[in-house]
Amino acid sequence: MKNSQTQLQQFYRQVFESPAGKAVFEDLNRVIHQTRVTSDSPNPYAAVYQVAQQQLLRRIENMCRERSVQPTNKKEHII
Repeated sequence: MKNSQTQLQQFYRQVFESPAGKAVFEDLNRVIHQTRVTSDSPNPYAAVYQVAQQQLLRRIENMCRERSVQPTNKKEHII
């Protein structure tokens, strides 16, 4: 079952705008941002992994953000 973008946004909001969802999101945010990666890290992919985690949080935030559809008028003007 494929959902439209609008439906997915509604699902994200249902999950992450509830009190429990907000608590989970804040905990994930805390855990992800408390880890420090240094150049001496034994795992060369640690920074990539951390950035991927942060991107996931941004995805959740973006999907929960209200968006209004504005018509785009992309007519080219000939001068």
